[in-house]
Amino acid sequence: MELELKQSRISIILHMITGTIAGYASSALGSLYGIGIAILLLFVSGFVAEKIVSKKGIKWWLGNGAVLYFFVWIVSWILFFNIF
Repeated sequence: MELELKQSRISIILHMITGTIAGYASSALGSLYGIGIAILLLFVSGFVAEKIVSKKGIKWWLGNGAVLYFFVWIVSWILFFNIF
């Protein structure tokens, strides 16, 4: 049980960091390029998380990374857009 919790936390932290980076890139580069970079970073972070915690499947990745990545990306994009 503890290994599963540790793997979930690693995936969540990785996706939150890359979501923040994608939000900054989206506000700095503009909408079209920003969305492209955000999608690219989502798949790269998913691949890295899968390599770190071993293969878990698409449902695990959606629940422990992709959905949170999307929300962090949108919130950080809005935040950075309003700051700059």
